[in-house]
Amino acid sequence: MSVASKRDVADDGRSDGEQSRIQVLGMQQRSRCGYCGTPNGSQCFAARSRVLRCADYQALVDRGWRRSGTLLYLTDHSTACCAYYTIRTHALDHQLHASEKKLLRKLHARNLLDPGADASLESKVRAGRRLDVKLEPAGFSEEKFRVFERYQRAVHGDLDATRHGFRNFLCASPLVFDAARAADWLPLGLGSYHQCYYVDGKLAAVGVIDILPACVSSVYLFYDPEFSELSLGTFSSLRELALVHQLHRSVSADIQYYYMGYYIPSCPKMTYKGRWRPADLLDLVTLAWIPIDRCLERIRRHPVFCTFDPLVADRGIVRDTRTDTLNWAPVIDPCTLSPDDRRRTLQLVFWIGSRTPVPASSLVHITEEIERVVLQTGASLGLQLASRVMLSL
Repeated sequence: MSVASKRDVADDGRSDGEQSRIQVLGMQQRSRCGYCGTPNGSQCFAARSRVLRCADYQALVDRGWRRSGTLLYLTDHSTACCAYYTIRTHALDHQLHASEKKLLRKLHARNLLDPGADASLESKVRAGRRLDVKLEPAGFSEEKFRVFERYQRAVHGDLDATRHGFRNFLCASPLVFDAARAADWLPLGLGSYHQCYYVDGKLAAVGVIDILPACVSSVYLFYDPEFSELSLGTFSSLRELALVHQLHRSVSADIQYYYMGYYIPSCPKMTYKGRWRPADLLDLVTLAWIPIDRCLERIRRHPVFCTFDPLVADRGIVRDTRTDTLNWAPVIDPCTLSPDDRRRTLQLVFWIGSRTPVPASSLVHITEEIERVVLQTGASLGLQLASRVMLSL
C-alpha cells in the first residue's frame, strides 16, 4: 500500500497545533430521510468547521456526531423517523465469516489478492498482481469524480452528480493532519484519506475514511459499477479493518476500533453493519458503548428509539412508533445539562465575526432562540470539548 508524502499535499495553511474552530448553525429544518424516504423525516443540530483537530472530532463521534464534508450534524431523536445509532466494531477481535472467507478466495483466484503465510487479517487482504491499493489524503481528481458519477447513477439513480457536490461531500474535510501520530508509511499522521482501489490499473473504488485517535471511521464508499461483481463494499471494509490492525501496531495502541457510521434498524441496507462482530452501539442517553447483542432485543421492542439501559428506559425514554415523541432530544436538549454544566455553558465565549469575542452570558439575553442555541451547544458538544474549541455563531 502506498501513501502520499507531505510534498504531495498542498499547504492549506492549517497547523496540527491549531485550535479547532466550530461555527454553530443550530437546529436545521426537517428534510427527506435518505433511509426510509419520509418527506419530513428528521432534523439535526448542525455546525460547520474548516479547522478541526482529530482528537476533537473523535470526541464528537463518541457523542453521536457525523460529518458530511465540513458539515457536522447530530440527529434530533425526539421526533426523528429513524434511530441513528453510532456503531463501532472491535477490529482487533473480528473473526471472518464464511461469506467473507469465500469472497477472499474468489479474489485470490482472480489474482487480486496474494495472501501471505501468516493468519493475520493484514496478510489475508494483501493486494495481488492485478490489484493496487493506495492511501492518499482526501482530495479531488477527475478520475475519482467519474467513478462517483457512475456509481450515483447506477446505484442511487442520481443523474445530477456535480463536481462541486462531490468536492463538498467527499473531498472537503475540516480535519487537520496530526503528524505527531505518524509512521513511515503514514507521514501525515491522523486525518482524512481516500483509500483508492485500482484493478488492472483502472480506478475501481474509493473508500473515504477518517483516521482518528481511537479508530478508523468510514465516511463513504463508491465504486465503478463495472466492478460490482467483486463485492468491493465488503472487501473495502475488510481492508479498513486491516488498516486498524496496522495503525494499532505502528502508529498508536489506542487505535482499536472501526466505526461504520450509523446502524439504522429500520433500514435493511444499513443493518448489515451489525454482522461485523464484536460490536457496540452508542447509547444516546447515557453516552455509554453497549455490546450490540444486549441492544437488539430492546430495539425490537422499541424500534424507533430507545436507550439500552433498562433503568433509564423505565423513565419512558423510548419510542415505539413514529408518532411517539420524547419531551426532550437526547444529547442536544439543554435539560440534559446539570445546574453546574449550565453555569459553565454560560461561561463559554463565542466569536461574532472574526474579531469580537462575546461571553455566552451576554448572548443569551438577546433572544430566546440564541439562548436555546447556546445551551444546545454546551449539551451537544459536551463542556470539555466546547471549552477548548473556538466557537462562533
